[in-house]
Amino acid sequence: MKKILHKIKRRHIFLFSAVIIILVSYFVFLCTYCRNYTLIHFLLGTTDVSQVRVECSPENIVKVKGISQNSFKEILEELDIELESVGHGDVTVTVYYDDIYQDAENHQQIITEHRAVSVPLHVTFFGLIYNRDADNFNGLWTVRILTYALLTVVIIYLCLSFHDKRKKGEFSYQMVTIGGLIFFFSVFIILSFINMIQSFGFNSILSVDMIIYDLSDISTPFVYYTIVPFMAFCILLSISNIILVRHEGFRIHNLLGVLLGFAVVAGLILMYLLRINPYSYPDAERRMLTVIHTGVAFLFCYLESLMASTVFCALTSASYKINKPMDYIIILGCAIRRDGSPTPLLRSRIDRAIAFDREQAEKWGHHAKFVPSGGQGSDEVISEAESMKRYLMEQGIPEERILKEDKSVNTYQNMAFSKKVIESDAGSLDKTSIAFSTTNYHVFRGYTLAHKLRMKVEGLSAKTKLYFSPNAFLREFIGLLFEKKMWHLFFIISGSLFFSLLYFTVAY
Repeated sequence: MKKILHKIKRRHIFLFSAVIIILVSYFVFLCTYCRNYTLIHFLLGTTDVSQVRVECSPENIVKVKGISQNSFKEILEELDIELESVGHGDVTVTVYYDDIYQDAENHQQIITEHRAVSVPLHVTFFGLIYNRDADNFNGLWTVRILTYALLTVVIIYLCLSFHDKRKKGEFSYQMVTIGGLIFFFSVFIILSFINMIQSFGFNSILSVDMIIYDLSDISTPFVYYTIVPFMAFCILLSISNIILVRHEGFRIHNLLGVLLGFAVVAGLILMYLLRINPYSYPDAERRMLTVIHTGVAFLFCYLESLMASTVFCALTSASYKINKPMDYIIILGCAIRRDGSPTPLLRSRIDRAIAFDREQAEKWGHHAKFVPSGGQGSDEVISEAESMKRYLMEQGIPEERILKEDKSVNTYQNMAFSKKVIESDAGSLDKTSIAFSTTNYHVFRGYTLAHKLRMKVEGLSAKTKLYFSPNAFLREFIGLLFEKKMWHLFFIISGSLFFSLLYFTVAY
């Protein structure tokens, strides 16, 4: 038993304990505070409280604690009937009263005919009084507080998980998902809290449907509140693309930032058009337009959260510091020059690997073996691995410490084939420490591919030109999307259906 408990991580214990404490505390709250209920009825004018009569049928479910007249937001007069549960089951409360209002012209009171209002209530087995007509109960607004509390616990748990993965260098798609959830839930809480504060004075007329509608429509303010920084990001990307095209030439993948900006603007225009005078359409069409609007808004939320998380994870992985000596350093290849020499981009990767090897030699007295990885393209005179090997030897690295891998044609094969080369040399990877060197924007991609191959690796980040980085990060984001396209499609469809079903729950 002790061994099992020892294996359970502290953050799991925190999550389980915090959720149980919050739910139990809320249940106790419902069992005490929600045994009372204020039945509110709005008056045409005023009434004589002493003449108000209340009947409960049956009589052994709730009892009347008091009757009073109050003003709602200084707009309407309301009759408040204070009830307390004494049993459980269905009960009908009927209120008999006279509506009184002032005749401004004749300066006299006019008494309306005697009124009777019946309200069906349900009392649960633990005493909560639920108003079937108003679709609420006392303290219904605290459901929002419960939601915020649970989401806050989840955010703390996710932050601890994210920190743990960063500390151990476990950069993967799971880390992107965790980061995206942290971003989405954080913005969700902030926007919901603002909405709660704005509607605080109307808690007495809050209904379950209203809370569900708030949940179903949260994606729209999410987009509107985050669109300013997101558009600023797109503008900066577009500027970097213009500079990139001037330096590197006109290519479609050099204009990804501009294309993203157009896609965002098109999405916003679509959302706007779907919200123009919706009541000019029949009910069925209006509901369908609302569902489409909700789906587009959720797509924005999902992609924004995922992009924010991907960029943050990429920056985090690129800044990760290796704190132990490495036995092997894989150098991920890229295009070489026509004369067979490394391009500046490839040379920066090789230089970063050499620099780390020299650092670890000074710090730990240990040298690594280099694994230059890259095959020969149709327009290349030699393989990328051979080009890197020659450069390494020019920098003073002895040939016996260079293990060439010259068959791969993409990053996945770089990792997979290099793994086989290292296994052949080391015999086993169990006690072998492996690093890989690549450009900063490409480090996270390397981690994810190594994770897929079940390789434990550490990333070395080589710097590149500033104007090149933003577009390169965006390319990596698109690559990550396509890498797990079925999962992303599943989450987008599931999220859109979830929020649409919430809306239909209210609409019908």
